[in-house]
Amino acid sequence: MEKLSFSLSLGIATIMALSCGCQTKPATPASQPSITQPDIETSPEVRYVIPSEYQRLYQEISEKLDTFHKYLNIHSNGTENEITFAAELLPANGHQDEKLLTEENYRGTLIYLDALQSLGVQGVKIAISYPLLAPDFPNSEGYLEYYKDVAQELRKRNMKILVTIGNLFPDPSFTDLQISFSNLTFAEYRQTKRQIAERIIREIHPDYLTLANEPSTEAMTTGLEVTVPEFTETVRYILNGLNRSGVLIGAGAGTWNNLDYVKSLARDTDIDYIDIHIYPANYLEPALTIADIALANNKRLIIGEAWTYKVYDSELGDLSNMATQADMFGRDVYSFWEPLDSKFLEILTKLANYKGYEFISPFWSKYFFGYLDYETVPKNYTYKQLAQFSNQKAVQNIMNHKFTGTGLKYQELINAAAR
Repeated sequence: MEKLSFSLSLGIATIMALSCGCQTKPATPASQPSITQPDIETSPEVRYVIPSEYQRLYQEISEKLDTFHKYLNIHSNGTENEITFAAELLPANGHQDEKLLTEENYRGTLIYLDALQSLGVQGVKIAISYPLLAPDFPNSEGYLEYYKDVAQELRKRNMKILVTIGNLFPDPSFTDLQISFSNLTFAEYRQTKRQIAERIIREIHPDYLTLANEPSTEAMTTGLEVTVPEFTETVRYILNGLNRSGVLIGAGAGTWNNLDYVKSLARDTDIDYIDIHIYPANYLEPALTIADIALANNKRLIIGEAWTYKVYDSELGDLSNMATQADMFGRDVYSFWEPLDSKFLEILTKLANYKGYEFISPFWSKYFFGYLDYETVPKNYTYKQLAQFSNQKAVQNIMNHKFTGTGLKYQELINAAAR
C-alpha cells in the first residue's frame, strides 16, 4: 500500500531532525550508524491486556497467523534462502509531499536510516510516488535531488535499494498535495510512467525498480479501468526498449488481487521479478501460489510490502479500496499488537526461506521503535492525530536508542539468518 503513511502536519523525519537540533544539510553525510546498544522499549515477555473492543479481532488475526505458521513449519523442512532483510524508509515516502524538500527532512531521513541499520536492516524500499518525478510536475527537480542524495547515502552504507512507482493518493488524509487524476488516459499515464522509470534508472540507479503494483489501488487512484490486459500492457509499454543499465525491473500485485494479474506479468512480460504486497493475514496463502507462478516462469521474487493489516473478515468488503482505509490504519498504533506483529515477521521470514523470496520489506517500520499504550490515547483521535502521536513516540525512542519487541524480533531474525 504505497500509501500514504506520513502525510502529517509534521513528518517523522522533520520531528527527528528538530529533536536533535539539526538545522542544515551536511556536506558529507555520516555513513555509519550512530545508534548502538539499543535498550528495550517493551519486553517481548509482557502480557498485554487486550482491550475488550479488540479482543475478537486479536483472536481472529492470531488464529490466521497460527494456521499459516503451522503450514510453513510442516512443509518448509528448514529450507533456507539468502534474504535481504529490508524495511520501508518511511521519511522518504512520496506522500510526505513538499516536506521531502526540506533540510530537516533530509537530516531526519539519515537518523531514521541510522536506527534501521542499528537493527541490522540491510536494505530499504522507497516509494517514489507517481507523478512526483514527471518532468512537468512542480518541484520535480527538487524531489529528484532528494532521492539521489538518499540513494548515494544508502550506497555508502552498502544497503540494497528497492524503488517503487506507486501512485499518490489524492485523499487529504494521506497528502497535502493538491492533485487530481481526472481525465487521465492510459496513453498519458503510460508515457509519464515510462519517463519516470527512465529518470530513476539513470539518476538514482536502485538495485530493484518496481514499475507497477496493486492494480486495484491503481484503478482507485487514477479512475482508470485497470483490467489484467491493461495492467500488463502498461508494464510492457514501459519495458519496450528500456535501457535497464543493470537495474532489476519488476512488477506485481497485492495478495488480495486476482492471481491473473501475476500470471499475466510472469507469462507475458520480460520483467526480472514479481513483487508482492501482503495485506492482511487473510491473504497470506496466495503468496505460496504466486511464488510457484513466478518460479515456473523464471522470475525472481520479492516482498515489497507487508504488515498485519488489522481488519475483521467482515470488514474486507470491496478490496479495491483496501489501501486507503485510514481509520483501520489507526488501529496499528497500539502496543498490544506487538506479539502479533512480531509473529508476522517470523512468518514472513519463514515464507521467504520456503519459497525463495530474496528481499522482504515490512511496511510499518516505525513500529520497530514505538507503539502507543491504548489507555493513554484519547478515543476521539482521528487517523492523522494517531499517526502524529505514534510518530512522536517512535522519534522519542529513536533518540533514546530504544526498540520495541517487534524491532528486536526483526533484529533476531536478521541475526539468525546471518549465522
